[in-house]
Amino acid sequence: MIITDEKQKKAIVNALLDEYSRKILDSTIDQAQSITDIMREQDIPMTSTYRRVKLLMDNKLVRVERSMVTDDGKRYFMYLSNIRDASIRFNKGELIVEITPNIRQRPEDKLLRSFSNIKEEAR
Repeated sequence: MIITDEKQKKAIVNALLDEYSRKILDSTIDQAQSITDIMREQDIPMTSTYRRVKLLMDNKLVRVERSMVTDDGKRYFMYLSNIRDASIRFNKGELIVEITPNIRQRPEDKLLRSFSNIKEEAR
């Protein structure tokens, strides 16, 4: 998917240029992670992790996949990257940013598609 919005292009390029933002995106591509998980896995200071996750969320580069509640009643969020990969090209004065969205299929979607396939095969 080619990004045409200049603000979104800038956000993606800035995130990829920033080491901590890149680490956060990398950490949250395949599975949702909590702030604590990201901090430990990527060795990023706590305040930097919170700040970057907020910036990435504001720019719609990560999303909250779900919220969890600890045994003592504290709520925390699990974050997932919205982009699987990105490429940046510069051609004749134009910045071209292309991303692959990080789309995860929900189990209920797979089940529904299976039933649809069975129904089609039965015809």
